[in-house]
Amino acid sequence: MTTGPGNGGKGAFALVTLLALLALGWWLSAQDTPVTAHRRLDEYPELFVEEGSCSAKGDALPKGRRAEELARLRADRYAYDPRDGVRAVGRYLDAESCYRAAGDAVGVRRARRAGASLAARVNTDYAAARLNLLNALERERWSVALTEIRRLLLLTDHIGRHEYVEWLSEIIGRVTVKARTAP
Repeated sequence: MTTGPGNGGKGAFALVTLLALLALGWWLSAQDTPVTAHRRLDEYPELFVEEGSCSAKGDALPKGRRAEELARLRADRYAYDPRDGVRAVGRYLDAESCYRAAGDAVGVRRARRAGASLAARVNTDYAAARLNLLNALERERWSVALTEIRRLLLLTDHIGRHEYVEWLSEIIGRVTVKARTAP
């Protein structure tokens, strides 16, 4: 094998290209932004997956009424605490279950309709918060991002362990620091 001017140039070009690609790969992996750090943003948890229940003890009709009343009270508080919206949907499901056990078809429809309406509102707010978070992170609007992270953590409080919730918990510290130091 000869090392003439034609062959040496190709080898050097290949080496430079390889080094450039390695440097680019290192640079991309070293980026420490909340958006790219260990994220699975498209794999968020569903908020409402459980079905309602009505305990076998006691009369189902009064339990259904009580569950529906608690649902309305929680729904009224949703504007102040996102967890209350999620809890209210659960109580509506419980009320529906108790009304079904009591044979009250009107109560079943009323609880189902109210629960579905609130669930749609909460799910819409959940989707908006996820989108607002992504936009805030991309635009480095740290205080907005922090507000959305807090809202999302409250909405997902009942879920427990999930990759998306863990990601939110991981980035809140970095976003808090950036929000405090941003001009």
